[in-house]
Amino acid sequence: MEVHHHPDIHHKPKKWKEYFLEFLMIFLAVTLGFFAESLRENIVNSHKEHQYMTSMVTDLKRDTAELSQYLAWQQYDMSKMDSALKIPVEKLNYIDMQDIFYHHFVYFYSWVFLFYQNDNTFTQLKNEGGFNVIRYKAITDSIGGLELFYNQQVKLNGNYYNDDYKKVEELGAHIMIMPEPPVWSEDTLYKFYPRHVEVLTRNDRPSLEELYSWIRNEKGTLRVYMSNEKIYREAAIRLIGQIYNKYHPKNN
Repeated sequence: MEVHHHPDIHHKPKKWKEYFLEFLMIFLAVTLGFFAESLRENIVNSHKEHQYMTSMVTDLKRDTAELSQYLAWQQYDMSKMDSALKIPVEKLNYIDMQDIFYHHFVYFYSWVFLFYQNDNTFTQLKNEGGFNVIRYKAITDSIGGLELFYNQQVKLNGNYYNDDYKKVEELGAHIMIMPEPPVWSEDTLYKFYPRHVEVLTRNDRPSLEELYSWIRNEKGTLRVYMSNEKIYREAAIRLIGQIYNKYHPKNN
């Protein structure tokens, strides 16, 4: 049997420059890969950031527009409370005074005006970790501060106002004949309500004084609520300005 022997091959040791070149090639490949991935992530995050801010401006503009409308309705509501409270309790024995009181009372008996924040974008930022992609701390602070003020002031005092409204509504139904609240139109509200008809089912002084007290309480909580809404609206307008200054969102 013939045995073949491989010839001895003697490798020359690599020079240090060759090792350094191989190391440099590997290092550059890893570094470029890292930078490419970082660049891709930055582009994705920048796109998300711009989408969040565009959406946030949309929510804030809805808030400010709705608040302006709600404040107008609430101011009119409060004027009706003032007009009702100007009628002395003892004058409600007269049918003409009952008509006037009823005309004012039926409005704030029928409706309560509560503002609800448009919080879709804030919810996304919170649930999706979106705050991490916002580069400007001043804007994240403003968003967080606005949300905190809504929950701790606007929403809280709105609940107080709603509770007082319910109490006035309950007491009103106990001592007078109340109409079915309309869907919205004020014309509908006043079209069929009784005139020159005894609407008080209880005309005793303690019941009427209690009703007046709760109307005053509702008016007070509504005034505080409106003050909070105005502060929120101004803060929302400032935040819109901050976002426009940094991101220049389009189509808003």
